[in-house]
Amino acid sequence: MSNSGIFIETLKYLYFTRPYNTMKLGLFRIEGLLSRMGNPHSGTKFFHVTGSNGKGSVTTFLEYLTYHHGHSVTGFYSPHLSTILERFHYNTSNIEEDEFVEAANEVRRHAEEMDKLGEEFSPSFFEYMTAMYFYITKMKSVEYGSVEVGLGGRFDSTNVIIPEVSAICTISLEHTNVLGNTVEEIAFEKAGIIKEGKPVVLGVMPEGALNVIKQVAKERNSKVYEFGKDFVVEPVKYSFNENVYNYYGENTIKNIPVKLNGTHQLYNVGIALKALELVHKLDEEAVRSAFEHAFIPGRFEMVNGVVLDGSHNPQAAEKFVENVELYFPNKSRAGVFGIVDDKDKETVLRTIGPKFDTLIITRPPSKRAQKFQETYEIAKKYCKEVILEPEPLVAVDKLRELKHQAKFVTGSFYLVGYVRDYLVNGKIREELNLGGA
Repeated sequence: MSNSGIFIETLKYLYFTRPYNTMKLGLFRIEGLLSRMGNPHSGTKFFHVTGSNGKGSVTTFLEYLTYHHGHSVTGFYSPHLSTILERFHYNTSNIEEDEFVEAANEVRRHAEEMDKLGEEFSPSFFEYMTAMYFYITKMKSVEYGSVEVGLGGRFDSTNVIIPEVSAICTISLEHTNVLGNTVEEIAFEKAGIIKEGKPVVLGVMPEGALNVIKQVAKERNSKVYEFGKDFVVEPVKYSFNENVYNYYGENTIKNIPVKLNGTHQLYNVGIALKALELVHKLDEEAVRSAFEHAFIPGRFEMVNGVVLDGSHNPQAAEKFVENVELYFPNKSRAGVFGIVDDKDKETVLRTIGPKFDTLIITRPPSKRAQKFQETYEIAKKYCKEVILEPEPLVAVDKLRELKHQAKFVTGSFYLVGYVRDYLVNGKIREELNLGGA
């Protein structure tokens, strides 16, 4: 079997034997799994990042900052967009397929021993991914790791590390079925990543959430650094892929070029710089270079003339519209939109529909997206020209033929990832047809 064939077989095992999107709370499984593997997470300096929004950006920024300051680093992210390899970075690049297979096989030996102890001890998909990340980190003998929390914090399987710095970006009501029904309850879960005597960097959040986090930090002798109080970032210029900010913390660094788009990056830039500043002297050139290169696929990203971004819930839709107006004012706009059935389609389309001259409604490649006709009917209420094209790749081809000045693909990240793969590679890889993304 070819290397690529072995990679696909490994993915099938993971998606179908370790059910994707199945959650298991508690740390005893991941602790048991890592113990059997010789605790590969020990001996590395980690940054640990959580938050309702922004954690992917801050984790990315910290990875790039560490690397551009001359250190070896791994990064751990979730979920992925087009390929599972995006979850595992080594020195800011995705790992290779053969490295993924090696890590998966190593974890499998120990996970299957735990399976024999019963369902309660059988590692979940995310626990498996986490163990693979720590194995890769150990194999690469890196100095640093930048780790994004999967969900919450306190019981997340990444919460086995003692980081140099913890970061909590934002707190809002999300995953309430797991994390709690108030921002205070959610803040308590996220504050679970604060460790004894280790500093924590905070973004802007509701006062109730802030008070909860500060209380946990006090109990753990953890010094708190707040955005707007202990450090601040101001915008100099917003321009697509060429945003500029000034940072004021322990150091002042002006005119930092940031490739990642969106006004919300202001906070993420600050949190990442403050977190690094607590463990490392900032070098101005390294900082500029890091932010100039730092990149996340499918986040207001232009690929072959089409801007890709998610707007899968009302908050994301508002952010998307804000960025459309900021970077593409007074332009004629066309977009492909698709969303899964359990999302608030009405609010999302009420938000984004009026911003488009033409919307092509399609079906994201997900079992959870069957009611695309319903999406089409809702869209007609909010946009003057609406076209129905169920096949996403046909929809994108139709979009590219239109004469509008600005073109977008948005909605579900399933759709964004699928389309991105098509625009970058000219075809859809077998991996995306497994139903795991």
